[in-house]
Amino acid sequence: MVQDMYAIETLAHVDTLCLDKTGTITEGNMRVLKFHSLQKEYEVQLPTIIGSYLKNSTDCNATMQALRNYFPEKNLYTASRVTPFSSERKWSKMDLATIGTVYLGAPERILAKEHIPEIVFTAQKAGLRVLIIAVAKTSEEKEARRAIAVIEIEDIIRNNAAQTLAYLDHEGVALKVISGDNPVTVANIAKRAGLLHYEKYIDLTTCETDAEIRQAALDYTVFGRVTPQQKKLLVQALKKAGGTVAMTGDGVNDILALREADVSIAMADGDAATRQIANLVLLDSDFTTLPEVLFEGRRVVNNVTKVAGIFFIKTIYSFLLSIICLLSVRAFPFLPIQITLIDLAIEGYPSFFLSFEENQKKVTGKFLPTALQAALPNALLIVVNILTVQLLSRQANWSQVQVTTLMYYLLIGISYLAVIKVCLPLNPLRVFLIATTIGGIYVAAMLFDKILEINFLTSATIPIFIIGMLVNGILYSLITWFMKKRQNKIKSVH
Repeated sequence: MVQDMYAIETLAHVDTLCLDKTGTITEGNMRVLKFHSLQKEYEVQLPTIIGSYLKNSTDCNATMQALRNYFPEKNLYTASRVTPFSSERKWSKMDLATIGTVYLGAPERILAKEHIPEIVFTAQKAGLRVLIIAVAKTSEEKEARRAIAVIEIEDIIRNNAAQTLAYLDHEGVALKVISGDNPVTVANIAKRAGLLHYEKYIDLTTCETDAEIRQAALDYTVFGRVTPQQKKLLVQALKKAGGTVAMTGDGVNDILALREADVSIAMADGDAATRQIANLVLLDSDFTTLPEVLFEGRRVVNNVTKVAGIFFIKTIYSFLLSIICLLSVRAFPFLPIQITLIDLAIEGYPSFFLSFEENQKKVTGKFLPTALQAALPNALLIVVNILTVQLLSRQANWSQVQVTTLMYYLLIGISYLAVIKVCLPLNPLRVFLIATTIGGIYVAAMLFDKILEINFLTSATIPIFIIGMLVNGILYSLITWFMKKRQNKIKSVH
């Protein structure tokens, strides 16, 4: 669902995509895989400790839901001083009567590194989310906390994740995976999903300054233990580096980064606040549909840019002829009704059908310069032809109707060259458009000659028209070839 129409155009230019791991690369349906007791003295009462913790916790995220599905809620211990989970802290806690202060969350945020059990690192290398349960009786300092259990949580990778990531990489989109999980866990999930450069991962808790985070955004692919504010800084850094950045997310912790991104993409089953601020919402909550969204953006931008060149022809030659007529104190050579027929047959008719064609090519260049550059050769040829015909008419003593008819037919022919250009390479639809456009407009010009205030070409003007169109065709081919060669040279330099 598109909530901001401009996002389709911006999406077509995206060259960097920031992915949230949970619910994006993975399905987001977490389940507890294993449960390890670390202290014998708590082994028997551990299920009731966890059950009481879950009963008194106000957290309702996907992780807590997975725990509630595995451990039955109980209320055997009175709870007090409940601190809910925070994306900044990466843990929650509460006091349970006779037990002490119980912590639940990221191992490296709850325990000192030297006290983290080896089983935690093993599980993280397997791509599992790992939670630690720790108890503190005398102090809330890290050194006073004792790990009493490790919980391993699995989140299944989406079926088409590898195919989607491979496609995006092939299309030149730089991928960044950002998560609040341990970077080793995230990197291993990225590896299983087929992400290139998964080994370039970093724990953002090691970055002490904003400058370090901004540099890390350019140097790494996988980011772990990221806070909401750091997600925003990463997106800012990627934009500052010249990228057009899209961000996917489904939770409130993604909102800051989503607001900062050029294009924000939310999942339909994500948080309501996230959906509300997103430019695009994936109604099936499946990021593997992103290529289709990207295709739609490219189709719109590429096709509109391509046919816009035809529309700008009239703008340019009308402007130039108006200036010439003002300076030479002459009437504009064409009537509004004559231009209207060209608008319908040359601009409107083929452009309408071409705008719906599939076009998955990567968007290159900017819209206005590209469209103006495409229109300029035709517009200049039209101006030169009009001036040439007016000069020849003085020598040949043609009537005003003959002059207007010849100029109008040349105007149609040169404008038609642009239609042929945008229809290359040919396919059945484009051949049909080329044939019906030229046939339709010249037949209309002959049928409605009285309304258009023109006539048929005469024996005096037919040779001029044929020679003129041959010369125009050759010049147009040479000009477009030269411009294309120049563009390729500029691209090779950059």
